[in-house]
Amino acid sequence: MTRSNQFLHYRWVSVLNTLCRIGLLVFFLMAQAFADNVDDFEETLKIGLLPDSAQKILDSRFGPLLHYIEDETGLRVEYKQSKDYLDLLNQFKEKELDAVFFGGYTFILAQQGAGAEPLVLRDNDLHFNTVFLVRPGSIEKRLRDYKDAVISFGSRQSTSGHLMPRYFLDQQSIHPENFFSKVLYSGSHDKTAYWVRDGIADIGAANSQVIKRMLREGDLQDSDIQILWQTPDYTDYVWAIQPDMEPSLRVRLLDAFLSLSPLNPEHEHILESAGAGGFLPAHDADFDLLRNVVRTLRSEMQ
Repeated sequence: MTRSNQFLHYRWVSVLNTLCRIGLLVFFLMAQAFADNVDDFEETLKIGLLPDSAQKILDSRFGPLLHYIEDETGLRVEYKQSKDYLDLLNQFKEKELDAVFFGGYTFILAQQGAGAEPLVLRDNDLHFNTVFLVRPGSIEKRLRDYKDAVISFGSRQSTSGHLMPRYFLDQQSIHPENFFSKVLYSGSHDKTAYWVRDGIADIGAANSQVIKRMLREGDLQDSDIQILWQTPDYTDYVWAIQPDMEPSLRVRLLDAFLSLSPLNPEHEHILESAGAGGFLPAHDADFDLLRNVVRTLRSEMQ
């Protein structure tokens, strides 16, 4: 091998060694970045949401909140959809979900069946109500005027769409199966409103906040429905967790909710989307009235 060839040989060996070192350095840096990313989400929090509205509405309402929880806690948030209220309950009972936004009635069922523990309420969940919807221009002015009409509730497991409106009807000696010509179950509040609008039902019971939001966002028009009657207040909705959630994880999640403030500009959209002015610690006693109603109407809620 000539000196010229030897020079070229050693030059290429040097270049190859340098490229190998660079390659190893790049690999090390990529591996470290991946490890750092994994460390950012050392745990996964599986969350469920009460399917009381269409999926696009749920995404709009809770997307900002779920992103906030992920950023604030360092947990990877995994949202698992449910096809209906019973599916959500079953997912929780099978421990497929760690935390769930329940309605009051589904929370009681989850507590009875799986030991669900209340974590936080929105500030307005202690003062919730149901509206009875009819078509505009209806000459009937009272609930009693709808004798032999068709009524629609939401889901059978809904607090504001079935349990509490049935309870308040019962307080007026109106027993739906005997009073109305037909009792329907739409499955969700928005669908109940559309059924009234479209004449499928003459009267419908729905969550007042959902109806207000639909009107505000243009999913319903003022000319589509009118409110016949609004119920007195009751407690509804709660974020609940598995009874065996690790205490440190529970504290992180609780702190994230309670840190949301309407005074923080970065939190305004999160709270507005979730329909809240803030969050409060939830207590078991908050649902005593609902438990009594469930016991009273147990046979009618089947």
